[in-house]
Amino acid sequence: MAVQRAGVVRISGALCVQRGTPMLQGFAEAATLSDHQAVDIFVADTGDGYQRAPITARVRKAAQYYSDKGGRMPNPLLINVRKADLDNGQAVVVVDEGRASYENALSEGSNWIGTGRIEFADDMQLWIYDGQHRAGGLQQLLQELDEFAYFPVPISVTIGLDQGQEMREFYEVNTNAASVKTDLAWQLLTKMAEEDPELREMLAAEDRDWITRAYAVVDELEKLDGPWQGRFQEPNKRKVRGDGVTIPKPQFARSLKPVLDMPTLKRASASDIAVVINAYWSGIKRVMPEPFEQASSYVIQKGNGAVALHRVLPQVIEVVRSRGERLGQPDGYAEVMRDLPTLEGEVVDNDGLLSNRTGADYWAVGSVASAFSGDAGRRRLSLLIQSRLPSAADTLQL
Repeated sequence: MAVQRAGVVRISGALCVQRGTPMLQGFAEAATLSDHQAVDIFVADTGDGYQRAPITARVRKAAQYYSDKGGRMPNPLLINVRKADLDNGQAVVVVDEGRASYENALSEGSNWIGTGRIEFADDMQLWIYDGQHRAGGLQQLLQELDEFAYFPVPISVTIGLDQGQEMREFYEVNTNAASVKTDLAWQLLTKMAEEDPELREMLAAEDRDWITRAYAVVDELEKLDGPWQGRFQEPNKRKVRGDGVTIPKPQFARSLKPVLDMPTLKRASASDIAVVINAYWSGIKRVMPEPFEQASSYVIQKGNGAVALHRVLPQVIEVVRSRGERLGQPDGYAEVMRDLPTLEGEVVDNDGLLSNRTGADYWAVGSVASAFSGDAGRRRLSLLIQSRLPSAADTLQL
């Protein structure tokens, strides 16, 4: 339980060293956590932080669970005392018995179990990397109901991780361990891999390095003057009417996998691949400009269009190469994609009658292309696009 005296907060509990990292399992009063809790929110404009912004409805739901439904909290919040605070003396670890064995486990990167406490300054922050909505719910209750000040909150505290290590723990908890979907997961993986050579090697060995490569390509693509400039929705940024955003950044990055798996581009730099993709979409825009002029009214730059058109891009690249065209120039792609506007299909109009749609109308929101939802639907759409493409074998010289 946490005790606070003369500007120093103490939290006691079971103390251990796990592979060289000290950890404490214990309880803290809700008021203590409320005074010290912090969440490192991802800021799209700067790239700082790593967590999603709190969802007001989830915070409110947690508050109602604890107040109106008499809910308990058996699962601990995951908290980190950062290395910088240990290094500057803001926090210290006190071991009840066996200090020498504890220190030995730290130095050898081994394991140790005992009891003890952490003591930290009254102005130090405790960084929550799992459970921010539960903690936010309790914090909301404290503003209304004084009795929740003494509510015992289970906590699991890692002691001495830096921000990068803390971010990696968050990533593991929210992907592998709990399978919780987060739109930040891949962006975090990219951010971690930039600073961790071992992680980069592991991703390459597991054939997952395409994820970090995809994000690097998207970052480069955003810098280019072309159809995708200003179209990506960043994590923690809400879409606003008229902002031009058409697709979440993670969804676009995911759609690039077939392109990044091409032997031709396997070793290419992110900036070179971005130039190729920009030229491809610029070529498409030349043969069918309308959907790009009012992008929000069409699905060609949304999930359906991006996924389907990137699935056929490897074939398009082979045709462009076979014709001796440059991969970074839109002209070759425009020629290969010239029959894209001939796609046609039927939809039910406002009068309940079947209406034939082709050209830009085929891609309008609510029209034919909108119906190809889900992976199976987008695969069918890509096959339809593929049927309008010339074959690289048509120009094969033997």
